[in-house]
Formats: sequence, structure tokens, C-alpha cells
Amino acid sequence: MELERGGEPVPAVKYGLGGVLGAGVAGLVLYALARDHWAGALGGGLMVAATFTVGGGLLGFLFGIPRLLTSGAAAHPDDRSTTSTAGYAPNTNLEQVSDWLTKILLGAGLTQIGTLPRRLRELGDALAPALGDGPGAAGFAAALSVYFTIVGFLAGWLLTRLLLARALTAADRQTLADSVNQTVIAAGALDFTPAQVRELFDTGVEGLRVQALALVQGRPDPAHVDLVVSAVDRHLSPFELLQALLAARELAGLAGLTAGQRAALRAAVAYKVRNTRNVPPYSRRRSVAEEILGRLPAPVPPQSAGPDGQPAGPVAQPTGPAGGADGGASGPDGAVAGAGTEPGSKR
Repeated sequence: MELERGGEPVPAVKYGLGGVLGAGVAGLVLYALARDHWAGALGGGLMVAATFTVGGGLLGFLFGIPRLLTSGAAAHPDDRSTTSTAGYAPNTNLEQVSDWLTKILLGAGLTQIGTLPRRLRELGDALAPALGDGPGAAGFAAALSVYFTIVGFLAGWLLTRLLLARALTAADRQTLADSVNQTVIAAGALDFTPAQVRELFDTGVEGLRVQALALVQGRPDPAHVDLVVSAVDRHLSPFELLQALLAARELAGLAGLTAGQRAALRAAVAYKVRNTRNVPPYSRRRSVAEEILGRLPAPVPPQSAGPDGQPAGPVAQPTGPAGGADGGASGPDGAVAGAGTEPGSKR
């Protein structure tokens, strides 16, 4: 089951968290109604629940912060021409902590777990006055704290995983897009040779590849066709593929392309368009690709040559042994020549 749709948690996640939270609040309300001073017990219980929910949510936020995958400037700090780009991957700290805790518990021995009930009793005794300090108040306070800590942790972790990574990625993508636009405008002044652009693209760093494609957009040259074809053929991110297609569009408008370069460029774009996952309908990638194919029409297949070496025209379908209905030759008006006359006779 997908956890997100359009940047928002799917109803299953929201309803699940809401149901768990609602069950805890309902239990607290029922407990407070059984107290003599139910309003004070309910208010104190809500404050305890809110406090531990916020605390668990902060822990969940820390565990759910996505790991930043840096390239570009972060990977080449000494290269000023490098542009930073970022992607976000799920944070695995929660799994690591779980693994560490398991090993620690097994190494230290199960005897250390015996202190946990005592700690919970001490916590319950401390919070019991806030819940009316009646029979069972300490136990209920300890259970309430554990319950809402877990609820807050899950809510904070899930919401951070679902929403924060998308927001950070969108912000970095906009920053990279602005950088690409600046490179396109300054490509003429930068004066990179085709060999230098190719070297920049072959570094393997996404930020550098995008900048190389931006240089091609700003200063297209027939020598860049091989680079753009290889870029379109690769498994690229949507943003990088868009830059490759934009570079291909600029090259497609050049008058100095050879027939082979036009064919290679068209074949690469046409093959990529067949994959609707990489080039989905109604996307900008699709519109740019279709514009490229419009600029690079498919070559017309050669016609078969006739006996004299000239292209054969449309083959007439004979209507009789000699072309006419009765074997005579058809005249310009469709009448059969000689029909109804004797050889040598005059009309």
C-alpha cells in the first residue's frame, strides 16, 4: 500500500493514526468520568497525554529526517563550477537503533530489564496527582504516558517521512532549475569547447551532467549530438531527462546537422517516448519530445526503381489483357481506342 498520494498521507494512514489517538482519548475520558472530580482528572490527563505525545513526536521527527544524498558541490568542494544537487532517501537510523538495542539487551542480559517496571511505577506515582490521585491513578498515568509516547513517535516519524522529504526535494529542485537557467544564459560567455562539455558530462555527478546539458542548450553545436543521444538513452531522473530533451530540441533546430546525426537524435527521442513511465502523457517531457520529433521528420522510404533506373510510378491495374475492357488500349477519355471501327477505316 502506498503511503502518500500527491504529497499528502493516504486516508489509511490518517485514519489509522486518528483511530489510535481517538482510542487513547476515549479511554482517558472514561477514566475521568469515573472520578469524583472528573474535570480536574480529565484536564490533568489531557496535559499528560499532550506532553508525552509531543515528546514522542519530536523523537519521531529526529528519526524520520531524510538523509541528504549530496553530489555536485558537496562531492567536489574545490570545484567552483560544480552545482549542488540533492536527493533524499529514507533514514535508516530507526533500524540501526533497533539493532543496537537488541544487541545491547542480549549482551547485558535480561536481568537489566527488571528495572523497567520500577521506573514505570515511579513515573506513575509522580503523575498520579494530576489524574485525581485515586485508586489506580498511578497505573493509569504510567500506561497513559507510554501509550501517547508511542502514538506521538509514530505520528512524528510518519509525517516527517511523508511530507518533509517531498518539501526538501521540491526546494532543492527549484534551486537547481534556477542554476540551470543561469548556465544556459551564460553559456556563450563561458566558452566551453565540446570536449570540455563532454568531460563535464562524463564525471558521473548528476549536478555536473545537468550543467553540461545546460551548456549545450545555451550554445548548441553539432559536435554535441553524440553526448545528447547518450544522455537521452540513459536512465535519468525526470529533471535530468528534461534537460537532455531540451538540449536535443536546440540541436534539432540546427541547420548543420548531417542526415546521420538527425537520424540518431530522432531514434533516441522516439525510443524514449515509447516509455510512458519516463515520458508520461501531458508532461513537459512529452511536449518537448514531440516538438523534437516534429522538427526531425522520419525519412521517406526510397521508391523502387523502374527498368530504366527512374523511380517507378504508381502501377496501373489492367482491366483486360491489353489494358482496355476488351483488350484495346484506353484513350485519354477512358474510351477504348479502335472500339467499334475496323482497322484502316475512317471516322
